[in-house]
Amino acid sequence: MLESLKDNVLEYQRLSTEEQQKRGILGRLKGVIADFKNPTRNGRFYSEELWDKAFEDPIIKEKLATKTFLGELNHPADRLETEPEKVAICLAETPKKGKDGKLYGIFDILDTPCGKILKTLCDYGCSIGVSSRAGGETDRDFEGRESVIPETFDLQG
Repeated sequence: MLESLKDNVLEYQRLSTEEQQKRGILGRLKGVIADFKNPTRNGRFYSEELWDKAFEDPIIKEKLATKTFLGELNHPADRLETEPEKVAICLAETPKKGKDGKLYGIFDILDTPCGKILKTLCDYGCSIGVSSRAGGETDRDFEGRESVIPETFDLQG
């Protein structure tokens, strides 16, 4: 789920040892997690309607409420399911929509083997971005732009 990006780099928030122990996390990542005005690096367009529907889904709401909207250190190419042994982050709350056409989110870096790797990369100064893990059908609009059809979007992580 995490990848290095030129654009939309997440801001790393270091926590004191006391705060890490209190929260049970190693740090936080904050920033742009989606853009509904511009296509992604894979050339697909994900609309505002798509993201609205995704975060209104009762299953996604439940995952956010129960702190089980988990993400891995890498973006798996062959599956949508989250593998617990690869978990590094958890989306801490429902993302906020900006007036700039972007969604802003906060991820907790979890105290897992992959979370420790992520923290080390952040401490070193690596630029970290995020990618959604989802399935869905696509269509081309009148401009030839590939768009994900909101009704078919299946957000997993």
